[in-house]
Amino acid sequence: MQKISSYLYPNRILLTTDLAVHPTEYRIVYQRKFKIYKGLDNELLLDIKNADQKRIDVSNKTIKVVVMDELQQEVYTSTVAHSTTPGLATFTIPSTALTTLAPQFLNYTIYVENPNGSKTPVYGDTQFGVSGTFDFIGTAMPKALEPIIIDTFNYSEDQTVNPWVRVYTSEAAEVNFPNDISTVNTLSLEFWLDSLEAEIEVQLTEDVIVHAFTEWRTVETFNVATTTDRVSKVYNSIIDYSNNLGWLRIKYTHLNENTGTVDKVLVRR
Repeated sequence: MQKISSYLYPNRILLTTDLAVHPTEYRIVYQRKFKIYKGLDNELLLDIKNADQKRIDVSNKTIKVVVMDELQQEVYTSTVAHSTTPGLATFTIPSTALTTLAPQFLNYTIYVENPNGSKTPVYGDTQFGVSGTFDFIGTAMPKALEPIIIDTFNYSEDQTVNPWVRVYTSEAAEVNFPNDISTVNTLSLEFWLDSLEAEIEVQLTEDVIVHAFTEWRTVETFNVATTTDRVSKVYNSIIDYSNNLGWLRIKYTHLNENTGTVDKVLVRR
């Protein structure tokens, strides 16, 4: 049996407020990098000391942490929460603050915000270093697959002799998502429309390869008006389609002399 060792302890950042007289034997040469994770609330502990490595009471000070991306753009700023233990304070970087960021090295600076609005640095090492680094890691939690985008529609045929009745069919999109081990699946479609009045068909096939003789099964047909710019549809496996489906396509037919279009369809599973 394999053993997984786990640890629960705070990410501790050591800080110094006064470097005027700093004994050589106490010198912190550099501040280590800290790992923070996408999809999790990351709590960090500040350990604030003076030049003699003694914790000092800073509960009467407003201490802030600003986090910046690799381009030095502000990502998140927080006021730290003081502990009952002098010299210790905590702050949390919520998962929501980092949702749109790609994994990268983030910079942070800790400072005291004075009553007059000025900012005093809190040093992370004895070389007067102010900024530190977070290694922002994006592989700690599951993430949703990026949607498939259907945005190419080809003119296919006229339904009648009327010149304005036109039919457009999308390219086939494979919807057997990689590593999909679910036994019950949901297929979600989001239609982005531009002034379209038409009849829309959602079609599926279980064929492994799409060819000229592929038989498409229509799951649903619905109408849209020119005032509709967004439509969402959800199809449940077993009830609406087989779990073994392979390909999806969208077909729409203009209902009158209308030049509207389906801009794109986002497909999620």
